[in-house]
Amino acid sequence: MSLNQMNIEKSPEGAVILDYNDLLTNVDVSDAIEEAFGTHSHCLGIALVKNLPKDYAGKRTRLLRLASVFSALPEDIKNKAVHEESLYSFGWSCGKEVMNGKPDYLKGSYYANPKYDIPSATPEQKLEFPIYCHPNIWPKDDLPQFEHAFKDLGCFIMDVAKLVAKACDSFVSSKLPSAKQYYLEKIIMESHTTKARLLHYFPVQPKKDDKTDENSEKIADSWCGWHVDHSSITGLTSAMFINESDSTFPEIQCPDPSSGLYIKTKSNKIVKISIPKDYLAFQLGEAMQLASGNNLLATPHMVKGISPNVKSDIPINVISRNTFAVFMHPPLDEMVGDITFADFAKKVFQSHY
Repeated sequence: MSLNQMNIEKSPEGAVILDYNDLLTNVDVSDAIEEAFGTHSHCLGIALVKNLPKDYAGKRTRLLRLASVFSALPEDIKNKAVHEESLYSFGWSCGKEVMNGKPDYLKGSYYANPKYDIPSATPEQKLEFPIYCHPNIWPKDDLPQFEHAFKDLGCFIMDVAKLVAKACDSFVSSKLPSAKQYYLEKIIMESHTTKARLLHYFPVQPKKDDKTDENSEKIADSWCGWHVDHSSITGLTSAMFINESDSTFPEIQCPDPSSGLYIKTKSNKIVKISIPKDYLAFQLGEAMQLASGNNLLATPHMVKGISPNVKSDIPINVISRNTFAVFMHPPLDEMVGDITFADFAKKVFQSHY
């Protein structure tokens, strides 16, 4: 291990921590980028960013609480935001995604482009790829504050992602001289295919027995199964656990320390990752792995739900989990390996919906 690697800050689980101020002032963090997303067997494939601007906390709290507010609305109101023609990739989606071979009713998602209400696209692209080219759908009448909160946090995450992207581009250029200059940074700044997803994981129902082993494949992926993102880079908040028996939807501590985000290293080690409330986390997707010549890798991850038999002062059947992820994708005509991103994404969606 080099001296630089020894000086890289990490979380207790081993996730690389980047300082927002270092990224903002162009400090060379190439060693940290390689340690986070590189090809070594121990790399976790995730980076945390600390010392974010102070207004981040309020943006996070406001939107994640609204995930519970929206999910509690009557079905006929939520159904107004369902859009079948885009494969349910704009507006509200529940029970449309396939996870572990069956429709997923354990979570609901609200999808929108946080930067462009009407993405720029040709008539042909609009017809063939409504999953990226359809205008946003907002519950303007039923939850008017929702749109601004969604865009506000989404654009904030994109701004931080541009700084992480600049560091990734610098590292890739040092390993792959033929790589496009400012590749990932330009994607975040210019692409119209970015898609943010506000997730609401519904409370679990108690069962008699649900024993799992945290260090094996037997981990219960009850909230989101193993997968890799197909984005270039994904930014995500820490989760907010909500007591939904209280009409104010207060944030509470998760009663199950084993619940949450897990990743799998290249050596098949499974690690639970904790994201502090005032941090953001970033992962890379398959599109960036291909663009980097496999010098930076996408990492498999999943979300384990609260164990049905966990002991809690608050009944677990009223505890939900909300989080927010921003998937920053290449333009539709950008090459990803030997096909365009449009065709690449189409294959991904056909396998999940």
